[in-house]
Amino acid sequence: MIKPRIITGLDIGSSKVSAVAARIEKSGELTVLGQSTAPSAGVSRGMITDLGKAANSVGKVLAKIKDSISDRPGEIYANISGASLEGTVSKGMMPISLRGREITRHDMAKCVNAGSTIHLPFERDIVHRIAHNFSVDDGTPVANPLGLFASRLYCEVYIITADTNHIQNIHKCVSMAGYDVREIVVSGVADGYSLLDDSQKDDGVLLIDMGDSLTEAYIFSAGTLFDFEIIPFGAADTSSELTGNFELEAALDKISDRLKKYLASGGKVSSAVVTGGFAFKDGIVELLESKLGQPVKMGAATDIKGDITSIDSVRLSTAIGLVRYAYQKHLHKIRQSANPARRLSTKLVDLFNDYF
Repeated sequence: MIKPRIITGLDIGSSKVSAVAARIEKSGELTVLGQSTAPSAGVSRGMITDLGKAANSVGKVLAKIKDSISDRPGEIYANISGASLEGTVSKGMMPISLRGREITRHDMAKCVNAGSTIHLPFERDIVHRIAHNFSVDDGTPVANPLGLFASRLYCEVYIITADTNHIQNIHKCVSMAGYDVREIVVSGVADGYSLLDDSQKDDGVLLIDMGDSLTEAYIFSAGTLFDFEIIPFGAADTSSELTGNFELEAALDKISDRLKKYLASGGKVSSAVVTGGFAFKDGIVELLESKLGQPVKMGAATDIKGDITSIDSVRLSTAIGLVRYAYQKHLHKIRQSANPARRLSTKLVDLFNDYF
């Protein structure tokens, strides 16, 4: 039986701060208990520029959540975005056995960790390690290496890093509001959990978040995030007219160039989804379609149980995605620990494999 717990997604944006609190029920379902939004202060283009003002904004939102659910917000998952984010591809190799044996989850995790062992500047930290693909022995690609017999396991890992101070300032901001951050998640990763279904991610989709001071583009394919582009431009930087707006044109050209580069490398993208306040401006969808050569639709979170309206499903998409990200991690842990005997057996096998 699952022990109920409360998790909260905290979206710290440049124009607003939003939070969604949800409970993982005994049945395993996720139910939204409450949500809150307040104007943001002390945040610009994803970066915290005034700790006091930002912490005050976060504190107001979390206080409203606490009052609405009559409990503390619980484990807090906060977002990170902005120009300090960078993505790079790295490769890893894990020797399995000279004669070959079955690949375990432990082997896969060690291979990803090996691929993530890259030289980083002192001022940068890893936010996400995303396995793009695996291959075995002579480089034969495999959809899922778990349980296959092999002598060597290879992987390609997409590593997202951020400026260490950027990360620490988010922790400090929430701490000053009286809470702790359980994990920091890239905004686009969170949006992928709220706005995209599995078939879209598998077929290839471009997710564009057009906010007040940032325009973010994330490419998902084969079920996971493959690439992204973050541009310091948003609704606050443009006039009422779309035509003849050179900054907007330049931002969309960067997204288009990134997409073309990905497609030229053999990638596949079948559609595009747009979200964010700027996305509601008349003509923006049509402009995106003409620039990208892809069908574009407005994004909205679906299949949500609890205190969420249709409007909330759009304006709270990042906070909802953060909750779903935490929920999926929790379910994964539950599945891993569901059978104590099997878990002990797996640990013994992994321990044996590590030494022999």
